[in-house]
Amino acid sequence: MLNLTEDLTKAYLCAQGLPVPHGAACDTAQAAHAAAGSMCGGAVVKALVAAGRRGKSGAVALVDDADAAQQAAQRMLGTEVAGLPVDRVYVEAREAIAHELYLSFVLDSYPPRMLLSCRGGVDIEQTHAQTPEAIVVMEVDPVHGVMPWDALAGWERAGAQARWLPGLGRLTAALWQAFVAADAQMLEINPLVVRADGTLVLVGAMLAVDDAALARHPAWRAFARSAAQRGGRIANDRERAVIDANERSPGAVFRYTELDGNIGLVVGGGGASLLQHDLMLAMGGAPANHLDATPGAGWQDKMGAVLDAILANPCVKGLLVSYNFLQLVRVDQRMQLIVDLLRARGIDPQRLPIVVRLFGPGEDEARRIAATLPGLHFMPPDSPIDAAVQRIVELTQ
Repeated sequence: MLNLTEDLTKAYLCAQGLPVPHGAACDTAQAAHAAAGSMCGGAVVKALVAAGRRGKSGAVALVDDADAAQQAAQRMLGTEVAGLPVDRVYVEAREAIAHELYLSFVLDSYPPRMLLSCRGGVDIEQTHAQTPEAIVVMEVDPVHGVMPWDALAGWERAGAQARWLPGLGRLTAALWQAFVAADAQMLEINPLVVRADGTLVLVGAMLAVDDAALARHPAWRAFARSAAQRGGRIANDRERAVIDANERSPGAVFRYTELDGNIGLVVGGGGASLLQHDLMLAMGGAPANHLDATPGAGWQDKMGAVLDAILANPCVKGLLVSYNFLQLVRVDQRMQLIVDLLRARGIDPQRLPIVVRLFGPGEDEARRIAATLPGLHFMPPDSPIDAAVQRIVELTQ
């Protein structure tokens, strides 16, 4: 999942024809001064990081003029918010707020959910904790989607005023369409502002998208590369090489993050990946990387990029290739690919310990293929996951 910054989120929503305030991203205090000077009625200066709760952490400032905007930007630039460096601020026209509402779509389970509340703003989390009944949660049929009348019914339950309902119904349905078109996993509008005249505007907006779908959204790829500032850290050359391989073609996506250890991991299976990571630490080993993969086209080329990254890491002293039972791909095909990649790169398993744990269709042939690379340790049939981890830890000590 890739969390977009507010400037990207609002540019996307604006392109979808949705009402957002005028705003500009600024990388200097002087640029913030110029941006605020073009806005009537004051401005809002926000630290431009892909994180929530900025209002609670002092990363949002309401200003009355350009000089105050410059001072606010100067105060924010160069700091950190939620562990992320603030190298830009977002200067936005200030809205006359009559009411603050809350709306979000979330796809973290099936079916997707829509959350609505007439008590939006910075205290929405407190509202959820103390008066959860103030937040209406509705399941969304992903085929049917959200129609204006569905949204209208939800806002009625949330206690919205009758005069707001027609606009809220149309806006909510349009936001659902934008959510789907973005391949999003989360869209949060907080606050969704009602002006005194009853018109609506999206003052706070956060969008998190499926990074496996970035091939369909080239405008966000450059940000995805820099968002290898994850945790405030810039991606190294090996991590960037894997990112580049992912971007060259749609399909499979490998998320490769280097760690401080000496055992390279080519692992899969969601929870199984994390389990092997934790088992290794518990057994006295140290993972050199974390790896998570989404299957799809181009898997072979991208696996080559991952292996290149792991093997180019000077700290790596061993390699664990471990998956749970393979059903959608034959084990012999997977093994042949790995052996070919290792052989093409001149890797000698007698010098660099390699442990393989693969089970599924074509397993017997996979063992014959593995035997053509002397020194490769192919775990016996039905070996538990911890046995493979224990073996590579022993071989690298």
